[in-house]
Amino acid sequence: MDYQLINKYLLGETSESEVRELFNWIEEAPENRKEFIACKKVWAFTARGNESEDKIWRLLFAPRLKRHKLIRLSFQLAQYAAILFLVFGSGFAFQYFGWGFNKEKLVYQKSTSITVPLGQMTNVELPDGTKVMLNSGSSITYDGSFALGKRQVSLNGEAYFDVAKDREHPFVVQTFLLNFEVLGTSFNIEAYAEDITINTTLIEGSLGVKDKSQNRILLLVPGENAQYDALTSKISVTKVNTEIYTSWKEGLITFRNEKLKDIARKIERWYNVKIIINNQKLGEQAYFGTILKNKPIDQILEVLRLTSSLKYRMITKTDVPTLIYWD
Repeated sequence: MDYQLINKYLLGETSESEVRELFNWIEEAPENRKEFIACKKVWAFTARGNESEDKIWRLLFAPRLKRHKLIRLSFQLAQYAAILFLVFGSGFAFQYFGWGFNKEKLVYQKSTSITVPLGQMTNVELPDGTKVMLNSGSSITYDGSFALGKRQVSLNGEAYFDVAKDREHPFVVQTFLLNFEVLGTSFNIEAYAEDITINTTLIEGSLGVKDKSQNRILLLVPGENAQYDALTSKISVTKVNTEIYTSWKEGLITFRNEKLKDIARKIERWYNVKIIINNQKLGEQAYFGTILKNKPIDQILEVLRLTSSLKYRMITKTDVPTLIYWD
């Protein structure tokens, strides 16, 4: 196996054809799947979110090439061809069907609130021209003074902001733990009230991070990610590949050293399902991989099964969320 391909996959930089090639190799033999999972576990010890590809290649993959011969991959596994085509072949055509994006022209009232149901995403344009994309299970609220220059919104959930420039009126995003202030910039915030962390990634411009007493904690520059832990009240800043944190807008989700129990919560929001993890050790396992968010839940689960030690069962019921058991 060309371990550079595994490296690219874990970094979230593979093309659709490369992902298909990797998955075919994984399914060729049980030994290949074990080898892939072993690579991910070793990679987890070296990856820190800001590593260079050369460093990971040097620490993990290059030595393995001394012990393995490169082989050509077979594409003759017809039993998986349909799944892989459905999962990866459609690219990003999801924006034309399946999700039902709503570009809203809002009637601005004294107080306006936009809530996105589970399993959907919505585009919103605010009175000042700021564009916001809201992720599943997210909401944003602002009052009538927004149109008068007080550019302040409250967010619960995840949103990507492309803020209209206005030097006289800062743009403020309030969350349950932190506030964020800008003049004109692009950034992503993940701040679900039921989670214990807030994750912020700056794409362009500058972003001030403040506590609830309006004291500035730090000032982010483009390419930086800040993660705040509510349990420890500590915030960590790292230099990252920003596409990993914003690719959800196009339906491509890359997980980097995320616990499966945290991924389960995200899947519950995306698909309005209930996931029960029977094996608690499984929930603590770190996962590295890429999936297409817009695909049916059974195909997403199949991708997770192929690229981790996860096994699953689904129980579909009427009028209530589907139950999914992870073993």
